[in-house]
Amino acid sequence: MKPARLCEITCGQTDARLMAPGDRARGFVGKRGRGWLLEVHHPDPARVEPPCPHYGHCGGCSWQHLSYPAQLAYKAETVHRLLAAESALPPVASPSPWLYRTKVELSFGPCGELGFMRQGRWNQVCPVDGCLIGPPCNQAALQATREWQKRHALPGWDARAQTGLLRWLVLRHSSTTGQWLAVLVAQGEVPAAELAGRLTERGATGVLLARQSSTAGAVKPDSVELLSGQDELIERLGELSFELSWRSFYQANPPAYLRLLQTAREWAGPVERLLDLYCGIGTIGLFLEPNQLTGVESVPEAIENARANALRNQRSGSFEVAAAEEWTDLDCDLLVLDPPRSGCHPKLIKRLAAEGPQTLLYVSCNPARLAEEMRVLGQRYRLERLQCFDFFPQTPHIEALCLLRLKLAG
Repeated sequence: MKPARLCEITCGQTDARLMAPGDRARGFVGKRGRGWLLEVHHPDPARVEPPCPHYGHCGGCSWQHLSYPAQLAYKAETVHRLLAAESALPPVASPSPWLYRTKVELSFGPCGELGFMRQGRWNQVCPVDGCLIGPPCNQAALQATREWQKRHALPGWDARAQTGLLRWLVLRHSSTTGQWLAVLVAQGEVPAAELAGRLTERGATGVLLARQSSTAGAVKPDSVELLSGQDELIERLGELSFELSWRSFYQANPPAYLRLLQTAREWAGPVERLLDLYCGIGTIGLFLEPNQLTGVESVPEAIENARANALRNQRSGSFEVAAAEEWTDLDCDLLVLDPPRSGCHPKLIKRLAAEGPQTLLYVSCNPARLAEEMRVLGQRYRLERLQCFDFFPQTPHIEALCLLRLKLAG
């Protein structure tokens, strides 16, 4: 095997999480161009001291070593370059760069650890006392859970041996009401009622126990029991309100999401017929409030939530279970696309390039994938407006809102 060589490495190589885009550094490069940072000999001027004591060990946020204005600028610059946007609008910062995440999953380890998975390790947990980007309730919940676990000497999960009792602690917080839910995911019977009492004393709106027999490395409960309080919380987006369970899909940074939705409504203006593919729980379509709304989503539970959300907010809409690429009727005044990180199905992109409606509103959480799709969509559409919204401060991720219109004939 070819030995690793010492040379100059860049932010785009394996240890990019420890580097700033403007760093000049030395390190080792091995097979397939993978690099390991040795030293930064000319640091980027935007470097700051990471405030989290777990930075570099925890596998979570990776850009704490950059000032927040620099993070925002670097991310937006990357998107503008990918999409060849000549007149993109300035990026929109998150209302708060800290304590913004409304949902986190904390893992239990075999030696009593409770925290997040260690960077680059699938079977090791990095213990934490709190999370600086997690919900405000996370420190109190962690402390109460750790005290309870120690009191009863309950073993956490050993991923190699696939043994143990405690798997995850899931926390979901409402950014507008302050309500929060705590869910203990266990592989067997545990004295969860006592933990529920401790968490309720610290302000939990509801505490649940999820029992899981699967040894998979993801939350897949067989049953869920409400131990105390409520099993749902209320989240608001402007004039809309949503009931969320601990497993409901929802944006992790609602205040930042609201800014994107307000901009989308401004760009769209009054809409007669709106088709919302990948509609999820109906958020975008309901917020834009067209005269005629059709939402399409392949997950039946999401469609049930979308219909309930329409009723809850006294808004009308037709929500159907179907794959976006299989939906036949594209006749609308505005087509909204908000696909997962994998992007739109290639079949849909090809069809839009041939017979798509006049206007597309595209919300992308993966601008690199969108850039690939634009090579096809660009045959029919021009990128009229682009603006980035930072949903995930302290990470390299960013959302892009794009308005695409048909190219003029000739």
